[in-house]
Amino acid sequence: MMLINPFMVAPAIPASTKILMRFTTTSGFADVANNHAITVVGSPTISTAQSKFGAGSLRVSSGNYLRINSTPTLDMSGKKPFTFEFWVYLTSSHSTTSGILSMRNGGEYCPFVIKETVVFLGDNSLNNWGFMSSGAAVGRNTWSHVALVFDGTNVKLYINGTLSNPAIAVKPYPSWPTGNRFLNIGYDINGVMDGYINDLRISDTAVYTGDFTPPAAPF
Repeated sequence: MMLINPFMVAPAIPASTKILMRFTTTSGFADVANNHAITVVGSPTISTAQSKFGAGSLRVSSGNYLRINSTPTLDMSGKKPFTFEFWVYLTSSHSTTSGILSMRNGGEYCPFVIKETVVFLGDNSLNNWGFMSSGAAVGRNTWSHVALVFDGTNVKLYINGTLSNPAIAVKPYPSWPTGNRFLNIGYDINGVMDGYINDLRISDTAVYTGDFTPPAAPF
């Protein structure tokens, strides 16, 4: 017999968390923090074949991905602090040029694109790129935690709790133009990633200000 505590509640979501997509069999594609609108492209699924926390994950592959529609949360003008973080499992068929997170549909420059081996950062007028190499540390056929963090001065990339290539991963923040933006999950114009994503969280603070241990349980 299983006893259920009727007073047990889910952990509170911090106010700084503006978008939280767990991608479980219970939550599906929903933003459980603020119910932001999304667009489903193709036929992505919630899969149980791979799951960081045992409750399902988003399966993306060629032609099948998600987009968070334009929202003020994704307006990163005015040097506002932010954290974009997620767990990702890339399969062996993933192309290094394909996107994990991207804020563009075409070849235009945008605030950032996260790929397996590199992060592109748009400059202050979005007419050129700065690069943050991750040294292929995201890896394949294993779960990796990725965090792109802006603390008000610098943008830093963490892979599995370690600052990635510190000599080049700390970039002055570009003063991106004002404007609401969208976010592709699993897609960039160069291709759709092949793999799984869990617990995508977007915060309006620098959640991590130094080296950290990736969360051991869902946010």
